[in-house]
Amino acid sequence: MRPVPWFLLPWLLLSLPASAEGTGGQVLQRRTLVAPARPGEVPPLELHVATGVATLVQLGAPLKRGALKLPEGTEHIQHGPMGEDALVLLPTRNLSDAERVPLTVDAEPGAKPLRFVLVTRRGVADVQVRVVPTPSAPDEDGAELMARSLLETPDARPTLVLPRELVKRAPRDSLGQVESVLWMGRRFFAPLSVRSRKEGAPPWRLVQARMRATLADGALLEWPARLFSGAAGPFRQRHILTGLLPEGASRLELALDAEDSPGDFRPLALEEEAPRP
Repeated sequence: MRPVPWFLLPWLLLSLPASAEGTGGQVLQRRTLVAPARPGEVPPLELHVATGVATLVQLGAPLKRGALKLPEGTEHIQHGPMGEDALVLLPTRNLSDAERVPLTVDAEPGAKPLRFVLVTRRGVADVQVRVVPTPSAPDEDGAELMARSLLETPDARPTLVLPRELVKRAPRDSLGQVESVLWMGRRFFAPLSVRSRKEGAPPWRLVQARMRATLADGALLEWPARLFSGAAGPFRQRHILTGLLPEGASRLELALDAEDSPGDFRPLALEEEAPRP
């Protein structure tokens, strides 16, 4: 792995395109990622890198010497610190479809390291990524009570915003499916079930539900929803996920993750803007 020469970093960042579209129709993203509470139990956070695009990652905590760790043999990923709490990544070639480069950043003392994976996605690249801790919401206790109440009454269904089938994820041997969505102001509750599709096989293990919303300035916000799981049966397990739609945000999307297999984002509501009472 080869660091970016320090004297080139300001030039690289000044060269970042100001528009939302780069060369060849490539969409340049600004994203805010909420760090998971248990990073070792869920897939790492994805960073979308591309040749000719400098990706600035802002961590909100001072970086110590040697905090950035890439595997040996990754000379095609140039990198370097940018100020006290940020780093810049610049690949010299695009990664192949199957290539996922792990990146670990040591956090503050007593905290678990942040885990990332670098990927190249066709037509999209990150120019700025902020990583923030999970914010505390004043109604979390009430949300947990509501979620557990829904889990304990499996035949009850909340009033549907959209009375149609919503997000699905279908690994080879299981099917994960959101059944409905209940909105209470900006707070949503979504019952989902995971069913085994193979006789004698337990249901697929869901470890995380990630949300994504588009903010008013066009930036993307990604965060883990709170997930409450019921008892696992031989072929089926029910879950309730809940979260808050940020003020002014639109297009709420959901991804269902296995331990080492992140899911793809799908619209949670099938309109351009998530409906809110």
